[in-house]
Amino acid sequence: MKRVLLMTLGLAAVAVPAEAQLWFFPDYATPSAYGMPSTFLAATYGKGMNDASGKLDAYGAAVGRSGLGNRFTIVGALGLIDDPVQSEWTFGGSVGVDLLPSDGSTQISVQGGIGYLSSDPVTFTRFPIGVALKTMIEGPTANVTPWVMPRLNISRVSAGGTSASETDFGVSGGFAVTLPSGLGAHAALDLLAANSNLWTLGVGVHYVIQ
Repeated sequence: MKRVLLMTLGLAAVAVPAEAQLWFFPDYATPSAYGMPSTFLAATYGKGMNDASGKLDAYGAAVGRSGLGNRFTIVGALGLIDDPVQSEWTFGGSVGVDLLPSDGSTQISVQGGIGYLSSDPVTFTRFPIGVALKTMIEGPTANVTPWVMPRLNISRVSAGGTSASETDFGVSGGFAVTLPSGLGAHAALDLLAANSNLWTLGVGVHYVIQ
């Protein structure tokens, strides 16, 4: 982990994708209610796919609520970045706002969030802002929700009283499959066009309480 953090400082401010804005996870689009507000729980595995991403394993958990005021979704999450030398915790949260009527099968959402990671004496903060295009395909045995989300990624690195910021462009996409019982699985792939392009993969399971 120290090697990755020092590399990040050397590049001024390299941002890494995140689940619910967690570091070292893909940026997932916040779920929409589609006329059925719900609370959801999720567990996700993240993996850097190239040298620039650090190729670290990460394990995260998130909880959220969709359909607040028929338009809003909030998500909070924490994650553990697994490293043979020193593992680190990351924290994050996001808010999504649906722009189309909630009872349709297609949705456009604007979302923003914050991610935090600290490894003394270095602190990393990120503020991803994205626009997600989502749709829900209802099936006889499960609902499938594919999505894609371009975004701006604002990252900041602070250490020893000095700091540096960088704004990069990224895009992520994926899908979720949910059974009538509320159990489901999800996956996402993330590309961040920073000083060196970062690729991150995420897979996980979730449970929707309607």
